Amino acid sequence: MPKRKATEDNNTVTQLSPPKRTLHHKGSRPAVKASQGDVASKNVLAPEQCMRAETPATPRATRSKRTRPGDHSAIQVSGNSPENSMARRKLHRANSPSQPPQSLPQVLPAHLTTCLRLQQRATLASLQTPSLFADEDIDEPPSANATASRQLQDLLCGSVTRGEGNSCLFLGPRGSGKTKIVEQAIKSLPHQPIIVRLSGHVQHNDRLALREVARQLSLQTGRSFLNDVDVVDENSNLFSDPIPSASLPPPSHLPALVSLLPTLSRPTIVILDAFDLFAQHARQSLLYCLLDTVQSCRVGQGSNGLAVVGVTSRLDAINLLEKRVKSRFSGRVLRTAPPVKSCHWMSLSRRLLCVPIDNGGEEWANMWKLAVDSFLTNRKVAEVIADTFALTRDVRTLQNLLVRVVAELRPSSPFPTLSQLTSALAPHRGAHFLDLYSLPYPSICLLIATMHAQTAGHDQVTFEMLYEMFREQLRASAAAPVQIEGGSIGMARCTREVLMTSFEWLLAARMFLGVASPSVNVAPEFVRYRCLVEREVLKKVVDTTGQTSLKKWFYKAS
Repeated sequence: MPKRKATEDNNTVTQLSPPKRTLHHKGSRPAVKASQGDVASKNVLAPEQCMRAETPATPRATRSKRTRPGDHSAIQVSGNSPENSMARRKLHRANSPSQPPQSLPQVLPAHLTTCLRLQQRATLASLQTPSLFADEDIDEPPSANATASRQLQDLLCGSVTRGEGNSCLFLGPRGSGKTKIVEQAIKSLPHQPIIVRLSGHVQHNDRLALREVARQLSLQTGRSFLNDVDVVDENSNLFSDPIPSASLPPPSHLPALVSLLPTLSRPTIVILDAFDLFAQHARQSLLYCLLDTVQSCRVGQGSNGLAVVGVTSRLDAINLLEKRVKSRFSGRVLRTAPPVKSCHWMSLSRRLLCVPIDNGGEEWANMWKLAVDSFLTNRKVAEVIADTFALTRDVRTLQNLLVRVVAELRPSSPFPTLSQLTSALAPHRGAHFLDLYSLPYPSICLLIATMHAQTAGHDQVTFEMLYEMFREQLRASAAAPVQIEGGSIGMARCTREVLMTSFEWLLAARMFLGVASPSVNVAPEFVRYRCLVEREVLKKVVDTTGQTSLKKWFYKAS
């Protein structure tokens, strides 16, 4: 009897323990069976009651009575769980008719191939002439470019409409939009004037500039301003190259030709690109004649207007002018500036890539917009663009990158990707030269001398500097040669002509890049250059050569 009573007590304790929260399918038996006495007890719940009491109520999607099988709008979702929120978003996307696709195809469908080609042409055309970033895209005050553009338009409009004589200097770093602003200001004029474009990189002296002015005036006015030169002999050979000196007018014709500019049938605008190079001409005769004519041009004297616009990136361009030329200059300096934040580059990239096309269709427009958004919102892409912006703020660099990305689009890869941007950026981040390991001994010596100059703080070098470094190392090597197995090994001698020939070959291979425009007043050995070969790359080349003297000289620069 005591044993049986203990067994009944144990069963009672087992049934009074809280039931496990496990759900059973319909028709399955519970794991523990209850006796009749236990069911009749008030303190013990039946298994079905335990399931109803312990199982939480889960929200369900209820369907209306009149719901059709394909009608998603009739489905109502109750509850605030994450699953139900995701279900609501899916229903909202399914009900919105104009929602763009959320996934991009890996291979473009055949009926959209024509749209891809049209989009490439439109995007490349916009990248060839990129518009300046708009100030309304970013909540900031108007930029320096917008102010300079407005001031230049007012100045040119005064010369074209009122016949004024104006002069100004357009100053800004390379790639800040100087040329683009000048062209936009000319297109916005109410009347089309006579445009004379001169470049200091092409017209190295005043005689060449005078010849170019006469040629452009003849094309735009139909008159000949070089009567003695333009006469062509009928018996002469038209296919033979004329003698350059015979086709140039004498310098005495310069004041007479420039003084005719206000008397032409239309106003004249003279654009001097690389203005600082014109200031380096002998006696600055061209600048003196132009600015003197501008100063003597008065409103109401029966003459048309004349405007002279100098474009340069050199800050001290005004200080290069002679006293008599500076006294005739108006002193107006309009300054431009590149974008100041990387978000400006992102805004400009979005505007240049999202160019609308005709006959593209809504399907392609939504697909291309989604591709551009996913490309620019990628974290890796944003980091690459930000790193490039930190190195250079030249908008032309961004233009070249996007041109490479768009040009590589194919039906097999129709949308821009991070890998395309990285491959397009590789030539800009570091110069890759395939023939570095086959360089001769003199060329390697010049590159090592460049690394020594960079260590000394000279990023810009000349041939004369490299030659002097080579001579010093040659003398040091002769005084203390390298000893190998009882024999002394020194550096091999190279003449100045051999090194100059090697330096010219390096220039032709684009391993050295000029930082200043060529000038007749500077000897070739004193022109400044910047080396594009990186130190780590040259270190591998020197180690590959196996020449102990070159290794010793290179590691002295580290």
